[in-house]
Amino acid sequence: MAIVDVEIRLFAREERGYPVEITLNGEQVFPRGWLSPSLLPWVRTGDDEEDGRRLFRALFADEGPRAAWEQARALGQPLRLRLRIDREAAALHAIPWELLSDEDGMLAARDEVAFSRYLPIELPWGGAVESRPVRMLVVIADAEDLESRYHLPRVPVEAELEALHAALDRLPPGLLELIVPKPPVTLSRLEATMRAQEVHILHFVGHGAFDERRGQAALYLQDESGKAQRVLDAEFVSMLVRRGVRPRLVFLTACESAARSTHDAFLGLAPKLVDVGVPAVVAMQGLFSMASSQTFTRTFYTALLEDGRVDYAVNVARSALLTEGRPDVAVPVLFMRLRSGRLWGDEADARGLVLGGGQRVFWSGLMRMIRRGKLLPILGPRLHGRWMPRRSQIARQWAEAYGYPFGDRDNLPRVAQYIASAQGEDFPRQELLDHLLEALLHRLPPSLRPATPPKTLGELMATVGWEVFGGDNPNDVHGVLARLPLPLYITTNYDALMTEALRAAGRKPTREICRWHPYLDDVPSRFDEEADYRPTPEAPLVYHLYGNDRRPDAMVLTEDHYFDFLVRLSSEMDRLPNYIRGAFANSSLVLLGYGLWDWEFRTLLHGLIRPLDQRHRFKHVAVQLEVDHLTAGQEAVKQFLARYFQEAKINIYWGTAEQFAAELREWWEEER
Repeated sequence: MAIVDVEIRLFAREERGYPVEITLNGEQVFPRGWLSPSLLPWVRTGDDEEDGRRLFRALFADEGPRAAWEQARALGQPLRLRLRIDREAAALHAIPWELLSDEDGMLAARDEVAFSRYLPIELPWGGAVESRPVRMLVVIADAEDLESRYHLPRVPVEAELEALHAALDRLPPGLLELIVPKPPVTLSRLEATMRAQEVHILHFVGHGAFDERRGQAALYLQDESGKAQRVLDAEFVSMLVRRGVRPRLVFLTACESAARSTHDAFLGLAPKLVDVGVPAVVAMQGLFSMASSQTFTRTFYTALLEDGRVDYAVNVARSALLTEGRPDVAVPVLFMRLRSGRLWGDEADARGLVLGGGQRVFWSGLMRMIRRGKLLPILGPRLHGRWMPRRSQIARQWAEAYGYPFGDRDNLPRVAQYIASAQGEDFPRQELLDHLLEALLHRLPPSLRPATPPKTLGELMATVGWEVFGGDNPNDVHGVLARLPLPLYITTNYDALMTEALRAAGRKPTREICRWHPYLDDVPSRFDEEADYRPTPEAPLVYHLYGNDRRPDAMVLTEDHYFDFLVRLSSEMDRLPNYIRGAFANSSLVLLGYGLWDWEFRTLLHGLIRPLDQRHRFKHVAVQLEVDHLTAGQEAVKQFLARYFQEAKINIYWGTAEQFAAELREWWEEER
């Protein structure tokens, strides 16, 4: 069944109280209501059911929110209920919203309602985990001077480990792998562990502290001598961000023997973890008994690893607590940045389709070409949608800003042509680079933005580091390609993502542009400087066909630029170095990140691929294409693509670029 998305947003306090606004399915916004400030400070009555109903009455006291809720329930479909508390209303996080109850009982413990505290951020999401086993780093932080120095009880490490094993041992074998670092549990040791192998879950048991005046949380870890070390939240999240080792889930709980509450520390830390890109954080809002912890942990991880939705898994686990009559059912709190709630997916089992050919023949052929160094990736602009806007989005913004008078407002080359006719042909080139740089800076969290504004995309990417852009996603296309022993990468993009991915993989890439126009003849080239220059897998070449951010005047952007590019290369093929022409003619070309009707793709197809003088009859060319606005008739489209590209000996891979990268990675890992 379809899921009804219900976002309840609580704004900063005004004179009447906290504004309440409800949106259904991301588009239907109802009139605001008001939440009474008298709820703070929150005082429990001792009756969770009555407290839950009291919260419900307060939240839906006014007509607008009440009408939204009634309409959502009337649809008779499961609900994804996301409670969004603005930063300026953060005091409302102290309220146990997980108790929220209507006439049918607690919402956050029902199978048909997935509940979370939603914290949207601008940092792109790397995608659901597909690999198995899921790796859990278990951090149980104990220090010999906790009692004498901080008046906190020692953490019973062995008992906590036994309890965790008891909760998780019922999971199917091979599904979950526990990683337990040896003491002392230092921040640097955690960082080294997460850098050595990909960690999907960070499960923390220990103590914390919270400075309410400063809004600052801290965790008690250890130093190298085993003594307690107070690690501030800023230090902890900075470690995760700096090295690109953010797990998909952080689970924070205090040990049962805590003599005083340390849970405020976890509730203070959780939003900060989400703010730097951790997709989901489960934290405890009060003392959690060992029995409740075992039930919740076992049920939560079982549901999560089977279904993949973290908000649904928390509800299932909370329902199990209700069934056992546990008094601490509202203690677990989920902070989440995902609209879908999906941390794990079944995409690993969803394979793309090779049109007109066998899967094994297709992939075996690609592996053979990789071994020979004859696979040639060609990268298009749709590969970095996580970080930069699509060309169609930019075109629509420009069309609005510059008064583009025609109907095809999402066609960037045409909109750029219109702007160039009034402002000169270099104006849209620089405007595009500035737009992309600004968009990329905007999507980075503030802690990662350079103090000195970078001048180019390449400078920004080199400063921030590849780990931020693709290190959190094992199926990132650039990252997967960078780990292949290939000497040459072709790109029609202007950015340096491929170059930085190669550097992160320990290789030494060279970056060059195609001198497709006479005014680019003065651009230096290693092919001119070194007569015997040949790229190698250790020192590959990233060749920008359509220019890059270093030379805006080389960018192919407007319609006239694309036509000129085609004409120039058709009549003056020596504008491409002999090595590049040979690679096009004697390699298996893999085009990734293109739409069927994109100018970048059609220029490649008709200017460089179809006219090739193929020297080898067993050419294996793969293309992954996106087809925009496809709502029906997939079989007809597949047949069209197979026929259309048959003459050019191009196999069509029907699937997403990330699916292709995931399969490519799996085949190559098996090959190695």
